[in-house]
Amino acid sequence: MKKISAFILAAISFAFISCASQNVEIPPEATSLEIIQQAQNAFDKGKKTKAIKCYEILLQRYGNNPAIYVEGRYEIAHVLVKQKKYKEAEPILLELKEIYDSSAPGMLPGAYKKMAATDLAKVQEKLGKDK
Repeated sequence: MKKISAFILAAISFAFISCASQNVEIPPEATSLEIIQQAQNAFDKGKKTKAIKCYEILLQRYGNNPAIYVEGRYEIAHVLVKQKKYKEAEPILLELKEIYDSSAPGMLPGAYKKMAATDLAKVQEKLGKDK
């Protein structure tokens, strides 16, 4: 549980620093679901950088909730995979693997564990070919 807390604090700090210079407008009263929807809309429109910025804001505001944290981190990694930025996605996916490996079963949404494992396998395969 201490590892999860350390990851959450690191991500919140990173998100705060990186979002401070970004030009993404999300009302301060926006719920986590509204921010996720805005990120998905941006992604669907091909605005992947904006989607990542929205997820960073999500983590800044709601990252202390472990379920939201893993969702936001997974979605950032997934966008990076879609952009073929495998070296950037890999550490996030490894972090998620470690979080799931160290948490009690049922504590976190299981879907993100499976999706992160799938993306991690793809990333490691791609990086293996590039080395």
